[in-house]
Amino acid sequence: MQQNYKIAETEWRIMEVLWQSPNQTIGDIKAALSDTDWSESTIKTLVRRLVQKGVVKADNSGGHFLYTPSVSEKDCQKKETRHFLSRIYHGSVKMMMTNLASESKLTEEETKKLMELIDKMEGGV
Repeated sequence: MQQNYKIAETEWRIMEVLWQSPNQTIGDIKAALSDTDWSESTIKTLVRRLVQKGVVKADNSGGHFLYTPSVSEKDCQKKETRHFLSRIYHGSVKMMMTNLASESKLTEEETKKLMELIDKMEGGV
């Protein structure tokens, strides 16, 4: 598996199907994504990209291709979170949480406790 992969939003939908139920055929994936208007060709393209990135494995040992994730959902979520945090908030959890807290309906006391926790996480206290 490659360490430097990036999963696009459309590819993420494919990954969700495979995380929920590994060893799927293209037809299985298409059925699971029946709420989209994606053609079988589109799904094949997305799956092929994921295989090329090394985050999905293709197994043809049974006479037809079965696809399964080669990375865990948790690992991908962590990677996406780190990427988002780095890109939007320059790696600062405090900046992100401050922004979220200012937009939420937290009480002043809840906001204070949250900020104390963030300071501890970032080694500020």
